[in-house]
Amino acid sequence: MIKTEDLLAFLAVAENESFSKASAKENIQIATLSRAVARLEKQLETTLFNRTTRKLVMTEEGAVFKTYAQKAIQTLELGQQHLRSQQTEPVGKLRVDSAFPFMVHQIVPHLAEFERLYPNIELELTTNETVVDLLDNKVDVAIRIGDLKDSTLHARSLGRSPLKLVASPEYLDHTGEPKTVEALFKHKLIGFSHSSHLNHWYLKEVDEVPNFSLKASSGEVIKQLCLNGLGVCALSYYMIHKELDRGLLVEVLPEAIIHPNRRESIQAVYYKQSALASRISLFLDFIQDKLKLQP
Repeated sequence: MIKTEDLLAFLAVAENESFSKASAKENIQIATLSRAVARLEKQLETTLFNRTTRKLVMTEEGAVFKTYAQKAIQTLELGQQHLRSQQTEPVGKLRVDSAFPFMVHQIVPHLAEFERLYPNIELELTTNETVVDLLDNKVDVAIRIGDLKDSTLHARSLGRSPLKLVASPEYLDHTGEPKTVEALFKHKLIGFSHSSHLNHWYLKEVDEVPNFSLKASSGEVIKQLCLNGLGVCALSYYMIHKELDRGLLVEVLPEAIIHPNRRESIQAVYYKQSALASRISLFLDFIQDKLKLQP
């Protein structure tokens, strides 16, 4: 019978790609990790890692087993949390992931109230600019912007947040405000350096990606570049509504973007068979009422 602690040790080594790094992160002695992996290899009658003096490389068999080990540990955690959820008071851990701007502008401002209402729910927050694997990243529910492609996930629509072309008043005072898309393309434009799909602005008159004079990997950085007068960008309303209200950013060409478009959908996703569904629903019910997605 495979021991749970051996599975946890194996996953720690696999995720850190090193016995020493896993030891430091999990506070487990290297010898303990090594013995656990050795027991697994003996029970499975296969090699999970190829070891050299310089490098630790997972075998093909190890990669296959990692997937099953992750699911096994998740199933145990969900079973434990499901039993806890039967208590009168909601209790247990809930791991939530979203893009950094959405976390900062739409979720964090309301968490003090959520904690007052549900003090026994332990939130763990992570941010990623790209779509993450829920299992690999130990995420219970992720907020995703755009279309959902993974059919193994359950999706709940949180609404739509329109895409806006914006610039700072200082930039427009210096360059003049573009009145046509053709004129817009002659301006300094700011885009994403990694997520190429976010560089589609869904302009009515053209079906092409603009040429960007400046790029950044984070939507929040792009907003700051725009606020500092470095050009025009296209961002979701949910992350710029305060700046628009205060006049720190100005919308340009308000009729130029096609609505709705694939960048405007906001969804919460989690595994369909998750025993955490009631806790997830509790969190989403709370946060959905607080979201500021549209003008």
